[in-house]
Amino acid sequence: MRLVTDSILRQALHGLYVALFNAKRACPKDFHGGRLTTIQTAIMGIENYGWRVVGITREALDLLATADFNKNKLPRQLCRGHIIDRIDTTRLLFEREEPIGLEEFFEVFLNADRTVIMLNKQNDHTNPFPDYIKIDNPDAMLFPNGSLMSWKHRKKEREYLRQLHAGLEARGQE
Repeated sequence: MRLVTDSILRQALHGLYVALFNAKRACPKDFHGGRLTTIQTAIMGIENYGWRVVGITREALDLLATADFNKNKLPRQLCRGHIIDRIDTTRLLFEREEPIGLEEFFEVFLNADRTVIMLNKQNDHTNPFPDYIKIDNPDAMLFPNGSLMSWKHRKKEREYLRQLHAGLEARGQE
């Protein structure tokens, strides 16, 4: 949760955003939307709060149930999909006259960086975002970043999903 609480880290990351904003201004052909998205993602992915999981699709939850909720038994079948497409976040941050201030930067980024665990095929931004089951994870203690695009799926995540699935199954049988 350091992206929220650590003022030194926040200043450093905002400073990198401002430097990237100025690089785009100086060399717009070299710092186009896709490249800005890649760089900004790498910068902000250093802490667990980035790519915070706030939900899971029913299809992903049901697939995990087939493997006792262990995502490592389902290689490359699941991903975290951004509710707000990362290129849209890039536009919010970089398509403006001046860089935004530190507080607004983190408000925009952290809101736009929320993700949902889903099947890879559901992460298709040409279609509407899939329905999902909300996960209460305000401090990002569940499903923290493992590597930039992956997440840690430990015993506590498996147990949380097991209970979530059991609760949905019980309600479905009523």
